[in-house]
Amino acid sequence: MVKISVNRYVEKRISKTKREMENALNKLRGRMLKNLEEIFEMAGKIAKGEVKHQRVSGKMVKITIPQRRRWLLVAGQTAEIIKGVRENFNEKEIKTKLEELEKLLINATATQTEEG
Repeated sequence: MVKISVNRYVEKRISKTKREMENALNKLRGRMLKNLEEIFEMAGKIAKGEVKHQRVSGKMVKITIPQRRRWLLVAGQTAEIIKGVRENFNEKEIKTKLEELEKLLINATATQTEEG
């Protein structure tokens, strides 16, 4: 029977777990960045005026100048999240920023009648 050092066995498992975790995080980071970059690009197009209408409650409505300004905030928040994901993968921080982004999105899609 082959004798195996318990320490070496555990060290190998720790090392393997670290590699697997790093690979999984890199894949997740890549998917997140792709999605965030798509959000950033769309928000930028809307803010620049390349997209003229949005669907609200099943109707196509013209995007107003105030809404374009709010879409600029969405793009800015998205850029900040992208930077955070690239620099440091902090799940709690990212989740908080994504929730803030959702609030900005709701505000950005508010129609003229809702603006008062």
